Amino acid sequence: MARVAAHLRGEVERRVLEPAGVSWTAFAALTAIIDGQDAMRMHVVAAATGMAQGTTRSAVARLERLGWVSRSTPSRDHRQVELLATESGRQRAAQLRAAVASVEQQLIPDPRTRHVLLVVAERVRPYPRRGRRQGRGA
Repeated sequence: MARVAAHLRGEVERRVLEPAGVSWTAFAALTAIIDGQDAMRMHVVAAATGMAQGTTRSAVARLERLGWVSRSTPSRDHRQVELLATESGRQRAAQLRAAVASVEQQLIPDPRTRHVLLVVAERVRPYPRRGRRQGRGA
């Protein structure tokens, strides 16, 4: 299953994300920020995506350069950084999500099979969460 998930991810990256100028990690961070409630902090995005903090910072920096995410510092705690998707980021994410769904449908035409594989692919994260060991094939 891990190989199927990796293949699916690779095809989505090649067909949709690379032409849009983003990586899988940047897309994952963008969708996590959009799906979150209100502004999100960097460590929350990292936890939601299963990415390391440094990887998350790099992905968010790319999204900022594209104008898809903005940072702000809350007045109550200047040590924190909050992330919000911009309107152009939300629009682009909607377009990318539709294109990703189209590729998934092309690669896995049967809706039930696609649903099962996507649920498994979501569970097989490319980045292990901190403190959890993953064995071969996990």
